[in-house]
Amino acid sequence: MKGLDRIKILASEIKDKPLLKIIDYLLTREDMNEKYLNEEKSLKQMVTFIKSEAEKKAVNGVAMLEDEEVYGLAIHYFDESNKKLNINKSQITKTKETEKIEIPKAKKKTKDWVPEGQLSLFDL
Repeated sequence: MKGLDRIKILASEIKDKPLLKIIDYLLTREDMNEKYLNEEKSLKQMVTFIKSEAEKKAVNGVAMLEDEEVYGLAIHYFDESNKKLNINKSQITKTKETEKIEIPKAKKKTKDWVPEGQLSLFDL
């Protein structure tokens, strides 16, 4: 099996558009074919690695990375060993146990008040 085929298999059930964009980039990097075959690597763990790197750059809890920087981190994740990246076995196990890659979504605000009197259509 080629490494590119392994990435395609790992990505087969992913529907998250930002992650699919990263995967599309990974598939353009035929020079990484052998690196993608590394069984200690996974897409879930790649996302965790990218998030942790973004958190390091956050200012007041906010981080912004350009697409190229995210792609570079994805390639860096596959290019280096988990030991070099300081990814320990407990992080690997935790990542493998997670079924889905979850990206935080905005929480719905609930009303703190109860309308009195006549209701409008906007209150429904």
